Amino acid sequence: MIDYRIFYSHPHRHFISFEAKFPVKGKSVLQLQLPAWRPGRYELGNFAKNIRMWHALDEYGNVLSFKKKSKDLWEVDCLGLEVVNIRYQYYAAELNAGSTYLDEEQLYINPVNCFFYDVENASAPYRLQFYLPERYQIATGLTKESEHTLLADSFDQLADSPLIASASLQHLYYGMNNVIYHIWIQGDVTIDEDRLIREFAAFTEEQLNIFGDIPCKEYHFLFQFVPYRLRHGVEHCNSTVITMGPATDFASDEGFKDLLAISCHELFHTWNVKNIRPKEMMPYDFSRENYSELGYVAEGVTTYYGDYLLWRSGSFSDAEWLNVLTDTINVHVSNPGRFNLSVAESSFETWLDGYVQGIPWRKVSIYNEGCLVALICDLMILNATGGKQSLDDVMRKMYEDFGKTNKGYTSQDYRLALEQISGQSFEHIFSSLVFGTDDYIPFLKEALNTVGLEMVEKELNDCAATHFGLVVDESQGKVVVRSVAEGSPADMAKLWVGDEILSVNRVSISHNFNQLLRAAEGSAEFTVLSKGVIRKRQIFADGTKYNLRYKVRRNDAASKAQIELYTKWKSRYAVTN
Repeated sequence: MIDYRIFYSHPHRHFISFEAKFPVKGKSVLQLQLPAWRPGRYELGNFAKNIRMWHALDEYGNVLSFKKKSKDLWEVDCLGLEVVNIRYQYYAAELNAGSTYLDEEQLYINPVNCFFYDVENASAPYRLQFYLPERYQIATGLTKESEHTLLADSFDQLADSPLIASASLQHLYYGMNNVIYHIWIQGDVTIDEDRLIREFAAFTEEQLNIFGDIPCKEYHFLFQFVPYRLRHGVEHCNSTVITMGPATDFASDEGFKDLLAISCHELFHTWNVKNIRPKEMMPYDFSRENYSELGYVAEGVTTYYGDYLLWRSGSFSDAEWLNVLTDTINVHVSNPGRFNLSVAESSFETWLDGYVQGIPWRKVSIYNEGCLVALICDLMILNATGGKQSLDDVMRKMYEDFGKTNKGYTSQDYRLALEQISGQSFEHIFSSLVFGTDDYIPFLKEALNTVGLEMVEKELNDCAATHFGLVVDESQGKVVVRSVAEGSPADMAKLWVGDEILSVNRVSISHNFNQLLRAAEGSAEFTVLSKGVIRKRQIFADGTKYNLRYKVRRNDAASKAQIELYTKWKSRYAVTN
């Protein structure tokens, strides 16, 4: 048993103190690893940068010598000792769904950020004793030995079990199939609790209809509601942390449904990635990158179901679901990176820059493009089987074959499941869309047509974007180039990301940029500030329309068969409304 004590003083300073006892009998050195990343975000987190005052001592308080072997690996000399004690402080000043945070109102810990494990004995159990203010309660998926003492079977379980300790936690719950789903709310928020429980239960039921059971004895939604703009969720084996704000948004129907969407997404992760896991992550290696090309399944399929199941459960109307598809497709077509890296390659590359825009024209999103691949696969299966089978059956098979057997899967395994369920080849989907950079639009049109939907082209109401391939940002009172379409008039005029446009045809810009371009009738001289130098740029429209967008809508000429398939897509396990 590894015993940890967690305490603090002066919470406004954001430093949490940790003391731990590691058994070392028979060892000459103890290697203590702090994770370099956290599951759910496939990039290095370098949490060791938040640690100070690290010390190692024997059981009598004598200081032991140690050496850092890497940025997050400590090695302690311990020959002849029974126990090594370590002490350190962790700086917890950032509040998001994957961080650790301390202030006067709460202690919030993601253990993967700030707890060490013995490299040679990561399976050792943990006991965590918290020294907390009076009336604090702890919300977590970990076992409670007492009110403020928690137990973990291993570091894997500990690392995957966040907690919130506070005197102001609100607690709601609902039950389904002998499992209790806890809803813990931290933060000042006004929300319809009856509706929250009702609609959470509805999407939970849809997920259980797919998988049959949930691979945990209880589940915890841990909500951090904040007064500023934030939307972030992280999945765990029997819980999720969701940080959202501003908290006032959730009194509106739009804000409430956004909360439903992220919550449905994170619950689906309980099966897809926490249980059905890529082979490269069986088990997690917390000390280094865990490269995988399977983000299009782990995140893409989950993104698809996060909204799709809200449509099936009745939380989203038909129009709202079609708007989700419209938005997802338009994010895709607005990203020229789709012609450079495939979604599988972009998954591998998340360890470089997966969560920021990165350089222009480089990559796609495992969430967005993965969602579109899942949509295409689902509709292909529905069409091939006359609505008798769907992506539901594929995910259920993946759960049975890999999740329940604790076996990691490969891309070939996932493709085989698609082909076995549908009875057709998915070779062209994988070669063209998953591992290739072919145009998604023909595949999307064909798939949506099977359920009587069509994609209608729409121009942006933006002269610069449509006729010159130039997207600008005017939010700060300036006109700054945000993106340039490759080969467009803007590109040929040598305009580039970050350039500030000062005038059009010698007329200074004052919230009238597109008006000036329309008046220029296809040809204009820009004055730009580029890298600190004022330059002249001559731009000519070439007749091509750039930055086209799409709208997904019902086809009035849809056949009876298409309408029937649409109904089966919508109402897989429920009576059609």
